[in-house]
Amino acid sequence: MKELLLLRHAKSSWDDPSLADIERPLAPRGRRAAPLMGREILRRGWSPDYVLVSPARRAQQTWRLVAAEIG
Repeated sequence: MKELLLLRHAKSSWDDPSLADIERPLAPRGRRAAPLMGREILRRGWSPDYVLVSPARRAQQTWRLVAAEIG
């Protein structure tokens, strides 16, 4: 059976109010949390066949950190 996994971006930074929303990066907390989510996905035996990622900087960063954990 097919499963759908929705993963929200990790905690983003609001340090630079001049950035457009799409350009906001991950906060330090988000950079620590994203790999943990990747390890949890791996622990559960989930293996995505197809991934869609928002062009938002924080979403791209989150996915790179998650993907690094799940290989």
